[in-house]
Amino acid sequence: MGANDVDSGARGWLGRIKLWAVSMVIVSYLGSLGYGIVCHTLNFNTASHPAMYFVVWDMFCGWSAYANRLHIIGEGEDGKYYELAPGPWTKFTPFGDLTRHHYDPFLNHSSDIVRNCLEHTRAKPMRRLLVIEEYWAKKYNLPDSVWTHFFDEARQKHSYFQLRQVMAPCGTIVRRFPSWLDRQNQLVVSAQPLPSHPDSNSAGLSSEIRSTMRPLDGRTSGLIPSLGGGSSPSLFPPVDFERAPLAQ
Repeated sequence: MGANDVDSGARGWLGRIKLWAVSMVIVSYLGSLGYGIVCHTLNFNTASHPAMYFVVWDMFCGWSAYANRLHIIGEGEDGKYYELAPGPWTKFTPFGDLTRHHYDPFLNHSSDIVRNCLEHTRAKPMRRLLVIEEYWAKKYNLPDSVWTHFFDEARQKHSYFQLRQVMAPCGTIVRRFPSWLDRQNQLVVSAQPLPSHPDSNSAGLSSEIRSTMRPLDGRTSGLIPSLGGGSSPSLFPPVDFERAPLAQ
């Protein structure tokens, strides 16, 4: 066997290896994209791993005119309400000043968040766990100098609250509810036409619509509810908030 035969044989093996490698890359690429399309279509495991972000079709983000915050609350057997997120340890703010649980609008990790807090604290026994969503118009986030330039009225922030999830004390999700924005879309389709402003004339509206136009404390115009003497920054109306105490 000559040197030329050895070189040609080596080149042949190298060519076959390259062909197999290229084929595997193409099959893996198309297979992962196909898996992502199936998962997105069936809404299955779309948030099971951070790598799913690269294969699930999520290119067209929606930009809402409303800002939202999540309040994760535990209703204790002692009748008190406890703020379970952020935990009573160091806050993790991945971007800006918002804590991590606010970056979960689809509530994919709410159960893990509450279980982590309850397992690492001396929290009282819980009756149920609630995830409350708060919405307000983003125009109220404008700086004072910009607000006075574009608006003549005084700044008076309106907040709207929507129950999103009810969980058992173990963190198992018992009930789910749509977001406040989705709920408004449903009401537009199913209920009577809204007046030009919630305060203009709400006499002809159903009680279901009026309940979404005011805060949970029963005051008018959707003003931010007061927190009483509690020290928690949460805006969820039931007072006497306490952070779950740290485990010893």
